[in-house]
Amino acid sequence: MLLLSTDSLRGYGLNRVFRFAKEAGYGGVEVALDIREFDTQSSEYLNELQKQFDLPVRAVRTFPNSTVKQTTLAMSIAEAVKAETLVLDPPRLFDFTYKNWLKKEVPGLRKKYGFHLALKNGPTETLWGVLPGRSMSSIPDLQNFEEVCLDTSNLFAKRLDLMRAYDLMKKYLVHVHLSNVQQGKEHSMPMDGIMPLESFLTKLAKDQYAGDLTLLVRPKALQAGDDAKVMKNLEKARKFVEKYMG
Repeated sequence: MLLLSTDSLRGYGLNRVFRFAKEAGYGGVEVALDIREFDTQSSEYLNELQKQFDLPVRAVRTFPNSTVKQTTLAMSIAEAVKAETLVLDPPRLFDFTYKNWLKKEVPGLRKKYGFHLALKNGPTETLWGVLPGRSMSSIPDLQNFEEVCLDTSNLFAKRLDLMRAYDLMKKYLVHVHLSNVQQGKEHSMPMDGIMPLESFLTKLAKDQYAGDLTLLVRPKALQAGDDAKVMKNLEKARKFVEKYMG
């Protein structure tokens, strides 16, 4: 199912994001939790929106630079809205407390909550220009975590081949953040750019991928601020996915 990330339309209220998703024919929404946006943290309000627009919150994404406490809150929100997946960004390099907690507790938490806890491949990020900014973001780390959210733009940023990475991780793949890279700008529209997304989507369909895909792009790529252009771009992205996945 194709979802729309609320991060793709940062600056709009959640009510309008749900309306855009519904009218553009998306199957659901991924709510990106934001410490500054209290509506994203209200499961009661999110459930009201699900009912109002007859559109499910299929996925929740944890707060940026999440802590154990924040991720525990994210799990309770995901449970309350009946999400299928909680997407986890990889820990900061020196956040050993969070890293060790994820490794130790996640297997039991999956059984407790019953939804996917998917670790996302992180962006290109370094400390002092030398060390990677995130831990648990290599392909072996993601495989060891057993459930993966694959961000296509982040792969390109790390100079990893999309199709090879997919082959290595498809056994563990439960969620996809879909975008392209255009003129060096990551998280561009999927139909505009240099990544082989046509082949990737065709392969997903051939392999009978059962998880969700979320359109996660920069608001500027959707031309946020111009509602007519936003709607046109959302529909183009949906049709692009449908063309190659059926």
